[in-house]
Amino acid sequence: MSLKDRLSLGLLFLVLSCQPPTPAEKLVGRGILQKVVPADRRLIIAHDDMPGFMRAMTMSFEVRDPRLLEKCTPGQRVRFTLEKTDQTLYLVEIEKEPTEEGLPPMPPAPRARHE
Repeated sequence: MSLKDRLSLGLLFLVLSCQPPTPAEKLVGRGILQKVVPADRRLIIAHDDMPGFMRAMTMSFEVRDPRLLEKCTPGQRVRFTLEKTDQTLYLVEIEKEPTEEGLPPMPPAPRARHE
């Protein structure tokens, strides 16, 4: 292989390696926040199906911005946004879902009587 061929091949590899990364895909999910783990910058969410991405399950998500953890309370129904790349998956937004308007809160389940 001539020097010219080697330089051309090297230039081709350089150009290909300098391509911008694929933009992150945004995915929206809904679920119930189970646990906040500040030490690991994680939220554990029992989420609904995310069609085309993941079936319903309870999963731990790494939070990109730890300040998001401050507004999270376990037990809340939430809507969250994930950013997915070929190499990473981060939770980047979360908000409490509003309760359904006009519906009274569910009464507590009756206790079983022991006689």
